Amino acid sequence: MIKIIFFINFIIANINIFFKYFYIKQKNLFIKNIDKMTINFLKNSYKNISNFLNSKYIVKNNNIKGKKKNNRKKKISLYFSDYYHASPYMRAQYNILKNLLKRKYDLEIKSDNPDYLIFNVFGCHHLNETFQKSIKIAFFTENQVPDLNVADYAIGHPRIICLDRYFKRPYFLGLSFSFNNRYLQLIRRKVLKSHKRKKFCAAVISNFYFTDYFRLKFIDELNNYKHVDMGGRYKNNVGDIKDKIKFLSSYKFSIAMENTEGNGYLSEKIFHSFISGTIPIYYGDYMADEFINPKSFILIRNKKDIFSKIEYIKKIDNSDKLYEKILRENVFIDNYYKKKIENERIEFFYHIFEQDIQKAKRIDNYHWK
Repeated sequence: MIKIIFFINFIIANINIFFKYFYIKQKNLFIKNIDKMTINFLKNSYKNISNFLNSKYIVKNNNIKGKKKNNRKKKISLYFSDYYHASPYMRAQYNILKNLLKRKYDLEIKSDNPDYLIFNVFGCHHLNETFQKSIKIAFFTENQVPDLNVADYAIGHPRIICLDRYFKRPYFLGLSFSFNNRYLQLIRRKVLKSHKRKKFCAAVISNFYFTDYFRLKFIDELNNYKHVDMGGRYKNNVGDIKDKIKFLSSYKFSIAMENTEGNGYLSEKIFHSFISGTIPIYYGDYMADEFINPKSFILIRNKKDIFSKIEYIKKIDNSDKLYEKILRENVFIDNYYKKKIENERIEFFYHIFEQDIQKAKRIDNYHWK
């Protein structure tokens, strides 16, 4: 029908052109009448066909809209347990996750026997009897390995494989920074322009009771080469530090070591060092170079590296050319790593919720028997 309309338009246009240029010279009224009759007929035909198609198109559209309205979101009952809500990071993670799920599902937050329970590590409320029949999803934001005897599914930092029941998501992706190479490089350049580096290395350590003593030993060994300024509660020698980033930005190197060594656990510490425009000296996740460019920081992969890494630090410290080269390196190997992982995490949740609720259950609640 659309082809017919275009064809009629073509005829009308040609008839109009014909009479515009040739009929003016004609004085025969019969021809003039034929011209008017033809044009009126074609116009009416075109109008009738257009009205017919428009009415059909509108009806079709209304039907589509009707179907969309009837296609309601799947309703699921959900509850969040054992989150440390006093932490801004935890509150942000809780709200982000809830808003993501609301895009596709009609969420009912229900504390009594919900279909699904998402729980963290800050408590044991997820073991209560009220969640006995719930499908449990452990969403860990600390350096702990999820127990898949207690959870049907889990999201965590360790590199473990458990078919479709586990998804690895690095800790740092939940932080508020916009993680991409361009963002980090712009901040680093800005810091480098505003600060003339004269000092060697700094560390901000407050937790020294529940921690791996390796980083304290490393700092003691590095002090034998040059003095390391300490800005936290541990061996503080510079006074109170109000702004960690501003403090670190006056140094060439900064200690960015985790409280404990962990498979897959990489926190904000190394990114504080990057943003402050220093070269991070990192220890914690021994496979951090899986997504962070190994040329952009100093990775201590195991405790035997202590002396070889100190020698490498000396080499960088005594070569301005090498130091500037490292600072210019991109931080991430894949600039779209965060977007890729976040999309995969959403698909992981959708995979759980789209299954039949009986099939989605993967563990036997043996602790109730």
